[in-house]
Amino acid sequence: MPIVRQDAAHVRTLTLDEPDRRNALSAALLGEFVAELSAAAQEGMRAVIVQASPAAGVWSAGHDIDELPHGDRDPLTWDNPLEEALRAVRDAPFPVIAAVDGSVWGGACDLVLTCDLVVAVRTASFAITPTRLGIPYNTAGVSHFVSALPLHVAKEMFFTADPITAEQAALYGVVNRLVGDRDEMAASAMALAERIATRAPLAVRAIKAEMAALTESRTLSSDTFERLAVLRTRAWTSRDYAEGLAAFHERRSPEFTGE
Repeated sequence: MPIVRQDAAHVRTLTLDEPDRRNALSAALLGEFVAELSAAAQEGMRAVIVQASPAAGVWSAGHDIDELPHGDRDPLTWDNPLEEALRAVRDAPFPVIAAVDGSVWGGACDLVLTCDLVVAVRTASFAITPTRLGIPYNTAGVSHFVSALPLHVAKEMFFTADPITAEQAALYGVVNRLVGDRDEMAASAMALAERIATRAPLAVRAIKAEMAALTESRTLSSDTFERLAVLRTRAWTSRDYAEGLAAFHERRSPEFTGE
């Protein structure tokens, strides 16, 4: 099973447990993750911690690149498995805490930002990397970063695909707790979750829903939506997108031409 469950009182810990695949966010793993969040809600959990098994310094490598389509369809539609997982985190009736030790890449960075709280080891890092592959990240995903980070920081992360450190993320308000090592991370995340579990769960649920509604209230005109759709379609049907995927599999640097 790609996810391991562990319970303590009203707190559930979910561990991404495919270290041989660098905990890549495959459809199978994300599907199980969504099911686990649903089960936690049904079973009355008051907080959920999401962590990952050690994988050579990687918390998660992000999207499973092997599952991305090769230019015949949009790789990041509204109903793709990652978007479904992100909606499940936002809609969960309890806070979801990301406990991070290692580097976080691509879609996994989006997952961490979507969690309600983040505890991270100081040596952790975060990178959003679609421009390394020629992937036009979807508008909903971009909005998560724009909501969570200063605009120019979000732009630099997307445009360069370079990581920021956990200390930078804490400075920008993304990381709630900075810790020294994995053991301290686990203890800090559990202490935070247990503290939340002592509070009134219906009030916590209502306030989380209010915060989600307030931060997702941006609207796009039909003209803007269509223009963005055209730009994204040009990108995922381009030669650059095919080149990015090929370069990844061939373990070389891509040569993008803008075509």
